[in-house]
This record gives sequence, C-alpha cells and structure tokens, in this order.
Amino acid sequence: MAEEEVKKRKRKDGLRSWKWVLIILVILGLLYFAWNLFFAYEGCETWVCFNSRLETCSKTEFIGGEQMIFEYIIRGKTGDSCEVDVELLQGDLNNQDSLKLEGHAMECTLPYGAIMAPESDIGNCHGLLKEDLQDLIIRDLHANIVQNLGRINLEVLPAPDD
Repeated sequence: MAEEEVKKRKRKDGLRSWKWVLIILVILGLLYFAWNLFFAYEGCETWVCFNSRLETCSKTEFIGGEQMIFEYIIRGKTGDSCEVDVELLQGDLNNQDSLKLEGHAMECTLPYGAIMAPESDIGNCHGLLKEDLQDLIIRDLHANIVQNLGRINLEVLPAPDD
C-alpha cells in the first residue's frame, strides 16, 4: 500500500510541476504581447512606407534624409495630433555647424493625417535640436543680411532726384 501512495504523490508532484511550467509560459506569452502592443515599432525602408504610416500615425521607426540624415520615430496619436520624435544622426557634410547638432533630438506634434517631414514646420517641435536649428538659421540669415546690406540699402532707399 505504501508503494501506491508513493506513486500517487509522484503523479501529483508531476502535475504540479507542469502547472508551473504552463503558468510561466502563459506569463511569458502575455509579456511578449504587451511588449509588442506598447513598445515595438515597425521599421520602414522608404519614404513611401514612412508617409503611409505617418498618415495613420502608426508606430514606426525610419531613417532618412538627403543632405542631413534623421531618425524618425512615430510614437502614436495623442488627441488630434501625431507625435514624432526626430534625431539628427548625420549633419550636412558641407556645413560644419550642422555636424555639431548630431545626436540632438526634438519631439514634433503634427496634425493627424498630415504627410510632411516633421522638421519642415519647426514651430510644431520642441527640444534641443529645434533650438540648435533655430540658432543655425538665425546665424545664416544674419550672415546673408550683413553680406547684402549694401544691395538692400539701395533697394529700400528712394532714388535721388537729379
């Protein structure tokens, strides 16, 4: 009779260990699902893909640009807006000032459904990259004004009467 009790205990212990394995697998499955739901981003390789994902404000990562290479991360919809993070990965090689901005980021809020480069309307963005881009634009404007000041004065002043 003692042998039968030992066999019953082994069966119960075996079932208990399988229950724990099953519970752990279910928890891992739920964690995987939650990770994909909240934190995973689909990657895009082309502007066409990125623009279609931007239009629906679907979570996406994309690296693109011509003279300056940006990383775009579409975070998702907030109210009537779409949140996009922008980071400068590589500045314009012909502009030393833009190379100093590499690694800086900003967060842009675009109207839902709008298809546009997030950095094209810098007024909808905030962050270190925005501030540095504005400084760069102001310096370029200042240099152009100083360089063309004589021409601007001649155009603004009325011609002398002879």
